Amino acid sequence: MLDRVNKLRELLPDEHSAVLITSDVNRFYFSGFRSSAGAVFITKDSSTLLVDFRYYEAAQSSVGSKIDVICYKKLFDELNDIILDKNIKNVIIEDDDVTVNRLSAFQKEIKAEIVTNFQLSDKILDLRMIKTQTEIDKIVTAQKITEKSYQELLNYIKQGITERELAVELEYLMKKNGAEKVAFDLITISGKNTSLPHGVPGDKTLCDGEFITFDIGAVYEGYHSDMTRTVAVGYATDEMREIYDIVLEAHKKAANTIKVGNACADVDNAARDYIISKGYGEFFGHSTGHGVGLEIHEKPTVYLTNDTILKTGMVITNEPGIYLPDKYGVRIEDMYLVTDNGYKDLALIDKELIIL
Repeated sequence: MLDRVNKLRELLPDEHSAVLITSDVNRFYFSGFRSSAGAVFITKDSSTLLVDFRYYEAAQSSVGSKIDVICYKKLFDELNDIILDKNIKNVIIEDDDVTVNRLSAFQKEIKAEIVTNFQLSDKILDLRMIKTQTEIDKIVTAQKITEKSYQELLNYIKQGITERELAVELEYLMKKNGAEKVAFDLITISGKNTSLPHGVPGDKTLCDGEFITFDIGAVYEGYHSDMTRTVAVGYATDEMREIYDIVLEAHKKAANTIKVGNACADVDNAARDYIISKGYGEFFGHSTGHGVGLEIHEKPTVYLTNDTILKTGMVITNEPGIYLPDKYGVRIEDMYLVTDNGYKDLALIDKELIIL
């Protein structure tokens, strides 16, 4: 945690400036403690986690000596004590987290200038792009939970089961296998519904000759996993197999472009250009991937206009797809860790077409 705090301190313009972290996810990132309320206040030479009575004992036990912990009755009173003690003149806030009403309260109650144009939220997301080994290990554990649950679910699949039943069973399996929760609303859709990239599971039953799309993920100690597999029930037509093979090859071409020094746009173009060359470019409308970590969608976006350079420690998804309206869709997704020597696929499950 101290390393993260120090990197944030380096962004402070002077010793009279401080950072106020209010979002749940970033409070956890800089303190290692999760709560539904509170703040982290960082100056050039101090860092403080402020929580109310509900969390005080747990926070002290959790963070140890890494960060000071204060129990507040009135948050602004405790903040102002630190501000006066440290001679803070400017308080930089998370621009993506603070509402208009909350900003008004900050400006009224905090005894310092509130800085809103620092782009703090964006700068923190930049820091979060590079994962530590501990973060990577948690993402890998979340992925293992996802894979184990998915493999167990495959034994549950048969004609007559509904999409919604698949989603409910999968969420149960993930929690049984160690997940805190699912990473997002699980996508377990079939048939024509698979042409919807973010389709919602409903009461449709599974039928032979159809694809099922599983876009799924788990959360482990705050960190997310993200994986998509497309399988067929009973049989797959020649056209279904052809589309699947195109998407799989696009996925492989994108993976081979994941290396330090390449841009996110290079990865996207590797997949997109191949799909275009096969005549299906108009049916691939989303980005090839995104960062994953404390949130399911983080920086960087793996898209053709993003010139962000890949660096060691980034975790990104690789998820090309083809979606034929009113017919079916195919998407194949894994998370990839950018390494010094290229990449590591964090999924162990095979990507070849499975027919159940």
